[in-house]
Amino acid sequence: MVGRFDGNQILVPLLTRAVPALTDQLKVATTLARATDASLTVINPVSTLSGTPNEYHHEISDGDEANLLEWVFDQTTESLPRVNGDCVYTRGVVTGVLQAVRTRNVDTLVVPGSSRERRLRVGITERIAAHADADVVVVNGRTGFTDPASILLPIAGGPHSGLAADVAASIATGADAWIDILHVIDDDAPDQRRNEAEELVDNVHRRIGRPDTTTKWVLETTDTLAAITDQSRCYDLTIIGAPTKGRLRKFMFGSTNQSVRKHAGSVVLSVRNNSRR
Repeated sequence: MVGRFDGNQILVPLLTRAVPALTDQLKVATTLARATDASLTVINPVSTLSGTPNEYHHEISDGDEANLLEWVFDQTTESLPRVNGDCVYTRGVVTGVLQAVRTRNVDTLVVPGSSRERRLRVGITERIAAHADADVVVVNGRTGFTDPASILLPIAGGPHSGLAADVAASIATGADAWIDILHVIDDDAPDQRRNEAEELVDNVHRRIGRPDTTTKWVLETTDTLAAITDQSRCYDLTIIGAPTKGRLRKFMFGSTNQSVRKHAGSVVLSVRNNSRR
């Protein structure tokens, strides 16, 4: 489980104007920035191919791009004074965000999940997450992010699980939250698979390093996705490593954020380890 959440440059591209999703994106980014004492940069990528983003229906009017950034600063300056921001004019939103990641030495990218907005439905978030040379946190699930009292950490043992554990530990430390590590296996799994599952949750438990406020759990079931969504209703926040294949892929992107909103009972952070560090 590679990946360490220890960067010092966090980037927030404004890919939505829907107030609940945008607010959660900013809150998550500032929470992560406080946890690592990182600098936070906000960019408003504007595609020159479409003129302005005004062709989309938004809850925040973005005809005046400076006003949008001013609104962002109003949401972040009290909790995090070191916030930079500007508009990025580019031939494509994806191109502009990826270029900003490269030129600004970004370590962590915080993006919204898909929504009803046309620009996100066509796969912009997915393409950015797949190609960004930085770790990516996708904010999905129900809106209303606050400092959590409890965090569900479903792990699969893939390349993104370690980073998901680190993000959970960072948020939990700042919020004094409880973490439940969850690993799901088939109810007819052989003994070797059960032993591997126990070893995995033990390793994640040690990695988090908060034994007094962290529990571990191996759950036997026939439906992994249903088990996680059911359990998520009991927690304030769910953090999951981005899957590489299989049914859990719905938690990263799925059939749009609607699917996650319908089933998850909390805000869901999908973490993808793209780090070359």
